[in-house]
Formats: sequence, C-alpha cells, structure tokens
Amino acid sequence: MFRKNSDAYHWAGSCPEFASAAYISEDIHATLSPLVDVIAPLSVDIVLEGETGTGKDRLARRIHQLSGCSGPLVAVNCAAIPESLAESELFGVVSGAYTGASRSRAGYVESADKGILFLDEIDSMPLMLQAKMLRVLENRGVERLGSTLFKPLDMRVIVATQTPLNQLVDKGLFRRDLYFRLDTVKIQLPTLRSRTDLIVPMFQRFCNEAAQRLKVSPPAVTTHLYERLLAHAWPGNIRELKAAAERWVLGLSPLASVAEPAHQPLQLKDRMRRIEKFLIQDAMRRHGHCIDRVVTELGIPKRTLYHRLKVLNVSAR
Repeated sequence: MFRKNSDAYHWAGSCPEFASAAYISEDIHATLSPLVDVIAPLSVDIVLEGETGTGKDRLARRIHQLSGCSGPLVAVNCAAIPESLAESELFGVVSGAYTGASRSRAGYVESADKGILFLDEIDSMPLMLQAKMLRVLENRGVERLGSTLFKPLDMRVIVATQTPLNQLVDKGLFRRDLYFRLDTVKIQLPTLRSRTDLIVPMFQRFCNEAAQRLKVSPPAVTTHLYERLLAHAWPGNIRELKAAAERWVLGLSPLASVAEPAHQPLQLKDRMRRIEKFLIQDAMRRHGHCIDRVVTELGIPKRTLYHRLKVLNVSAR
C-alpha cells in the first residue's frame, strides 16, 4: 500500500538532501562515472538498484544534469502517494472526472515532458498502476483520468528499487512485461561496506557539517571509534553514517544499538581485514602512493605490502 506523505513529489533541486549529500554521493559513485557519462545523454530508460541510503536519488539527479534534457527532473516517491489518489496524481485528471475533481490538472508524468521522470521505490507501486505505467512507457504519452485525449510526451524514465525487480517478478509482485520494458540499462549502486576506504573520510566530513550547523566544536575522532566504524556493517549506508556522525557531534554513541542483519555477520577476520585495508589505503593516499614512504610508516617490507595490496584489492597507483 502507498504510504501517505507530503514529500511524495518534488522538483529536483528543491530537496535539501540532494544538496547536502552531493559530493559525498559522488565519492561513492565514482566507479559508476564511466557508465553514467556514456548513458546519461542517451534516450534510454534506466533502473537503479541499491540498498537504502546508497544515494539513488542523487545519482538520478546526476544523470539528469548530464542528459542535456531541457525539461525538469520530476522525482516521485511511489511509496509516499496515497493509493486512492495515485492514478490522478501520476497521470493527471480532467474536471469532473470524479467527485471533488473541480479542475483539470497535469499529473507527475505529464510534468516531466522534455525531462526525466524519476520513480523512486517503484517496487511499492500497485500492479494496477504498473499496467498503466507500461502503457505510458510504450506509447510515450498519457491520458488524464476522465479523458480520452492522448498527449504525446518527450521524456525519459529512471526507476529506483531496493529489491531487484526480477525477484519481485518471480514473487508475482511486479509485472513481467513492465520489467522487460525497463530492463535496458541497470545500474547497481555500491554499498558503503564495499567502500571501506570512504567510511572514515565521509564520517569526518559529516561530523564537520553537523558541528557547523549546530554551532559546536566537533569532538576528536579516536582510534577506537575508527575501528568501530570500520567493523560496522552499515545496512543504512550513507544515511546511517550521516546519522552516526550527528550523534557523535552531540556527544552520543555514534552507533545505535540495533542488531546487525542476520545475513551480514562480521567475524573477527572480516573486521581485521577492513581495518587493515583502511590503514593501507589511508597511508597510500597521504603519501601520494609512494611505496617507500608507506612501508616506512607501516613498518613492513615492500614484498609484504605488495602482497597485501593484491589480497585486499587495493591499487598501488
């Protein structure tokens, strides 16, 4: 069922979260840049798959910026539209179509003409609306509720989902025909735990931002805290990291006492590996990838360093 929320719809650029997390998301999305640079100008629809907090909305905005589209990015949270109003909100309505429809108005789809329609959490869209959305995608146009007049649209569509759409198709929760219509370009967003080299720098940035906003001095980050940050699984990704930084600035424990997901256990070996990888990456970055300086700081032979770089999949350049 759609959840009622006044933030179901916004124009790109009006959401503060976009601006505050802009450069942070670009860091974690750096590996996607070559693909994004190629597909952004092309007239193709895109599926963004990623866990909560991985910056799907930010990546959608980045694609719009690179697309060359003259129209807006119209972002719609499918999970936040009341189900009873979803059809008229998405596709528009003409005056008198139903009780209370006193005037004609465009829906979110029509508002994206010459731009990009971003359907966030499309996995929450009811099957009935999925059928109507399929028609919009195939015909590149829309009929307002209560009208038979077809309006052609020049727009692209980006959809975002936490759950892979093929899994939802297998469970009967997503239309197979809509899945194949969308499955042209799919981008899998990286998780924060897959980019351990970014955890500490991003935490420090968020701490500085929070301290500036709250007008307090940011507390020093201890080695013990570094270890805790690197050992955490971060199921909430960037969003969770930002909240942790704000708690730390407020003098609270940065990591809430929430049980880790059962499918993401972190054994001692995994924790040590994360910490080791961070220490090596940090030293490489600070010394401009000068191997001689890195081995001197870490106190290990060059042969050992090269071996660990290979094992930990860390670039020597």
